[in-house]
Amino acid sequence: MKKQLCLAVAAVVAAASMSAALSACSKTKYSLTYATWNLSTEAVNNVERQMIREFEERNNVKIRIEDSVSLTAYDDSITALAVKNKLPDVFMLSNMNYGLKNRYVSDITDLVNADTSKDWDKIPKPIVEAVHFKNGIYAIPFAMNMMGYFVNVDLIEEKNKNWFFENEFTYDSFYRLVNEMASYKSEGIMGLSHENTIFEWYPASVNPDYGWFTWDGSEYHLDGTEFIDAIEKTKQMRMGGLTYDSLSEDERANWFEGVDGYVSLWNSGKLALRWGSSYEVPDMIKNCDFDIRFIGVPGGRTPIVGDYIAISNTCKDRELAYKFSKWMSFDPEGIRERISREKQVTNTLPMTVDPVLISEYFEKFDAVDGLQTAFEKLDNGIVECVKVVPGYNLSRWKALTGLTITTSDGETIADAELGKYLDLCWTGEQSYMEHAQDVNKLANAQYGNAIKQFEQYYN
Repeated sequence: MKKQLCLAVAAVVAAASMSAALSACSKTKYSLTYATWNLSTEAVNNVERQMIREFEERNNVKIRIEDSVSLTAYDDSITALAVKNKLPDVFMLSNMNYGLKNRYVSDITDLVNADTSKDWDKIPKPIVEAVHFKNGIYAIPFAMNMMGYFVNVDLIEEKNKNWFFENEFTYDSFYRLVNEMASYKSEGIMGLSHENTIFEWYPASVNPDYGWFTWDGSEYHLDGTEFIDAIEKTKQMRMGGLTYDSLSEDERANWFEGVDGYVSLWNSGKLALRWGSSYEVPDMIKNCDFDIRFIGVPGGRTPIVGDYIAISNTCKDRELAYKFSKWMSFDPEGIRERISREKQVTNTLPMTVDPVLISEYFEKFDAVDGLQTAFEKLDNGIVECVKVVPGYNLSRWKALTGLTITTSDGETIADAELGKYLDLCWTGEQSYMEHAQDVNKLANAQYGNAIKQFEQYYN
């Protein structure tokens, strides 16, 4: 009886302790709420979570992570929170158009101007320009990667093509190398992975006023000679069978038995040039046993892909939100903290052009030759449009052209999407010149329609 009484008392005490703990948790006063997609799990405890905890300790604050967001339906989750008037104070943006259209984002121009450290000025210029709309700044560049071509140095040297490294990297030298390396198909060797990014970056390599896909900050120029030439150059690669993607199934089976895609061919050391992103470097180091060099794109205007973070327009402590966002992205001390905590090569690059910080980063993560050289010239880079140009998904892919086209296999497509039409142009099945002006008008109309949804709300 006494034993049962003791057990009962113990149960009551345990329940009371648990209740007190839960009560304490429920009474935690959070300084900010934060939503993002890159935190993994508490058990994994990745660098992002470590950075949050470090910020809390340094500033004596608490950050509540909004764990209700779906990684597969992120935007829908943010919208659902906004409807409930629970929009996080700070949150990752899937793209600028989303934040502006829904009027979720705060103009942080005043916060940037009040930042006497001038650290904002050390963010690479192209990615800073991408977060402006009219006279305001509506996001903070959070992370970035560079896109361009990686070279299998060992394979180039093995085939006595050292002339490529000894001369300026131009489109002509690029084409010559791809063409010459493709002559080794019978040895299971290929020149280039795929060709269908050429027409997106090429115009900017010959016209300094253009960015990705001819975007100049206010309109596209898809009827210009630069883009028309880019389509032709892409088609030349395709029709010449100079890329792995351009080969037929029979050709792949004949020359590349056992290879499952161009990544597999690259990993085996049989691909001379591969288009890729700096976030793939950790996997390359792990899977490749040859010397790799990043060379960007001809002309040196390296494409950049960014991630962005926003302060919500419902945030009550905007100064703290800015300080936290800065710590997670471009704060020099935050960057140093990241460098110190990373155990291996990172899949993102430091958000700064500060030469000291760049040196510190690459001293620790000197993984692929050429990355630092390209990084130091990012002020001349171009930002890929997907996340930063309103309506880009329509302007590049989804807008209906009104054209009825027939493919080489006899399929008839009524009112073809723009992306499909462009694909048939660079594969040689349609003539781009015939509809270049109409394509340009259509792409620019999509941008105009996109900003009409929200431009009246911004100065």
